[in-house]
Amino acid sequence: MSFSRLTALLFGLSLAGSAFALTPPLSSIDAYKVITIEGEDMPVALGQNIDDLSLAAIQDNVMEPVPFQIDQYNTGGAIYFDGWEVPMAGDAKKMDPTDKLLFLFKDAGVRRKSTDPYDGEVLAEIKLKDTAGIERFVYLVRGSRLRSEEQYVRYSAEMGVVETDFYSLRYNKDNHLKWDDFQYLNYVGERPLDSMKLRLKTGLVSSIAPTELNNDDLVALPTGEKIGPIRTTTQLDFTLYLVKLPILQLSLQIHHYPKAVMYDVRGIIPEVRRYLLKDPSIAMTLDANRLLGSTIRMANGPKEPGVVDGKIDALETQMRQVHFTPQQNWYWVSTKRNLDIVAYLDYLGDFNEPISPVIDDDLTREDPPEVFPGQLPNVGYRIDSFPMKGFLGFVVSIYVSDGLEGDPEVFTQQLRTIPELQVRPL
Repeated sequence: MSFSRLTALLFGLSLAGSAFALTPPLSSIDAYKVITIEGEDMPVALGQNIDDLSLAAIQDNVMEPVPFQIDQYNTGGAIYFDGWEVPMAGDAKKMDPTDKLLFLFKDAGVRRKSTDPYDGEVLAEIKLKDTAGIERFVYLVRGSRLRSEEQYVRYSAEMGVVETDFYSLRYNKDNHLKWDDFQYLNYVGERPLDSMKLRLKTGLVSSIAPTELNNDDLVALPTGEKIGPIRTTTQLDFTLYLVKLPILQLSLQIHHYPKAVMYDVRGIIPEVRRYLLKDPSIAMTLDANRLLGSTIRMANGPKEPGVVDGKIDALETQMRQVHFTPQQNWYWVSTKRNLDIVAYLDYLGDFNEPISPVIDDDLTREDPPEVFPGQLPNVGYRIDSFPMKGFLGFVVSIYVSDGLEGDPEVFTQQLRTIPELQVRPL
């Protein structure tokens, strides 16, 4: 074999080896997936000073710090806030079993070699496997001075504005249950989402004269913020008043992720107050702004999508009759203009009441509070009854994407499936 041919062969093998070592890009669903690891699944981290811990990964063949955060939780299972009546589950300065480490899947890289230098002590290797079966790695480090400056979620408490690389949301300063503006970066058109609507329908002592409260009557004001690069959480004081009588005081936490918003509602229903409410139901919906031509699919619903055209047709009437279950209640709205929305409702604790769909498709009907008249569409959930006493808890999750393809029965599960992972002490 000639020298030139040998050189070419070796060069080709080198390129093949390099290509093999490169990690192929993640799917659009996986890339911005938030990976959450509980402290109890990282024994090597337990008892460590939280401020001493950080994450790193191999990026461009160099060990680099990656964005992360560690959130601490209260004894009720929600993120802990000072001044709220539920105490912290562990030590404020130490890593506890209930604490959670958060980072983005896309920041994991190839496996580190033991000779790769890095500031600090590498405590553990976290191995993840994506939907294609490719292994990716991040590393838990103690005592490193290096931190990533990347912020995937930006938040201004003073302005009430959340911003990510994909969407921005501005809340009304006097009531965070009202949206003053929502924008999606790649959406083709004006503001796509008008408002988030909350409705409490009940009678007081008698159901003969029902009362409906909306976002004008239900006020939530922020009492604290946890601002992190992966997730920002706002704690709100949320009280339901009926004829000036405080019926329920709830804990509302709003979580903002790079491509998602989640409303976490929890509270205890006093038995005496519950008996004042007759046939109560609560609805939470998203009212969009003139998404004509968009399609709607839903769990347990028809395989044929409903089409937003300003009127309720036979298919949408059929969708209204669907029986959701706590395990199957997703919606998928595709605008066909670089914005898809997927929503879920999850119950917390033993709260397990019936769920009904809310679907409205009307060109002109006004339903305050809103900025734009018309329900094009207005889609969401109605919890049809409350327990007679005890705990009430649910989470509504809203995911946004430039577009989703394939079977929604599959990708609605993929959106919320954490990849297989393993934590190995080093």
